[in-house]
Amino acid sequence: MAGLRAFARDQSCVRCGADDGTVVLAHYTGIRQHSLGKGRGIKCSDIAGAHLCHACHLFFDNPTERKSIEMSEEFLFLVVLTAIRVHE
Repeated sequence: MAGLRAFARDQSCVRCGADDGTVVLAHYTGIRQHSLGKGRGIKCSDIAGAHLCHACHLFFDNPTERKSIEMSEEFLFLVVLTAIRVHE
């Protein structure tokens, strides 16, 4: 699904709205990541990704934070917002 990753390049961040050229398709890293395709050395499916700028991507990649239910829920919400954006 390289198309989904490429599509992210011209988008703004779904979390903070930044349009600074750093937006990528950030793969979900929350508590349900293994249910969405994550495995040893394998990221979640591209469908479980959100358009995030560098700063927001780092926020979710913080290993001490990503385990919390609140962080996981926020990331899943951003994945849904990204899916709506891609669909429209």
